[in-house]
Amino acid sequence: MKRTSDLKKAKRVGENLFLRHGIYYALFKKSGKQIWKSLRTRDRNIARARLDDRRRQMQLMTEMPRRQDIPPFSEAVEETIKTCRRDGMKPGTLDGVSTYTRLAGRSFLGPLKISSVRKEHIQEYLRQRYESRSGRSANLDLIHIRKVFRLALERHWRLDDPTTGLKMFAHKEKMIAVPSFEEVRKVINSLRELPLRNGSGIRASEFIELLALSGLRLKEAQSLKWGDIDWQRKVLIVRQGKGDKPRDVDLFSALHNFLHKLQKERGGASDEHIFPSSHGPIYKCRGLLLSAFKHVDVPRFSFHGLRHAWATELVKQGMDFGTIAAWMGHADGGLLVARRYGRHLRRDHFEMAAKRVKFHF
Repeated sequence: MKRTSDLKKAKRVGENLFLRHGIYYALFKKSGKQIWKSLRTRDRNIARARLDDRRRQMQLMTEMPRRQDIPPFSEAVEETIKTCRRDGMKPGTLDGVSTYTRLAGRSFLGPLKISSVRKEHIQEYLRQRYESRSGRSANLDLIHIRKVFRLALERHWRLDDPTTGLKMFAHKEKMIAVPSFEEVRKVINSLRELPLRNGSGIRASEFIELLALSGLRLKEAQSLKWGDIDWQRKVLIVRQGKGDKPRDVDLFSALHNFLHKLQKERGGASDEHIFPSSHGPIYKCRGLLLSAFKHVDVPRFSFHGLRHAWATELVKQGMDFGTIAAWMGHADGGLLVARRYGRHLRRDHFEMAAKRVKFHF
């Protein structure tokens, strides 16, 4: 570190720019004091660029509010959500921002001043999240936390972004329990036999049967309306698919017969949800599904496991991957289907396939 007396002997070569023993320095004045900053270069062009950066930092420092006016991280999170809502962010994206940033705001980051949060703090929070969550969840944490610090820079609450340079986490493949159609049938029958009032067991069995026959995601099935069934074209129109991308699922015989029977028994206007509830279009039956597992001897599976079971059954029946991908809403032409659902095939399928092999020498 050069002493101030030595730097006073430096040669002035431009505004706020000095040269001493071949090294460029910047000189600023703040509150009547001289502030010398080494630009750490012998190249004049690089020195000028770094000088401009220093000037911007000094300007931001003068514009920064007093420390007692800088909010903690948790308050910066709420201000970020308000800003996103005011800017007209899509509801689905806003839900993601709210969920992930508030999780961070409730952690040890919450009480820290937004200007005091360091890169090490963010890394520790993401490490904890990565241990108990998938890489995708940890990456979403990072993506949304960056929005908080972007606002902090705009409001001059801090001079830098501690998330700069942080790398995304590797994706951890999540193993999903995939039932056979025979196991799904046992669960459906068990739900129908549950002694429940108002026929909630029957409705739960119908909802699970829809998931198993259509391969729909949970939210897609929950938002399905009677008007989404085109009986003439024989397609099921998914209007609220992942990423707000609509698609058609062809009504093959089993799915067609199931929906036709359901409409004949319960009916409903075209703008009514197929599975309504007292709280709107969302029909929840997780608790009933857990109750059914207590009565049947099958491994537990999730709603998403039914989507995997449906795709696996189509692969077993020789359906081409492109068609399966189109019905599932994948835009890769079947690459994900080939990589993911082929591994769910059971041993009996391979034994049957081996019996069909005819060539010999």
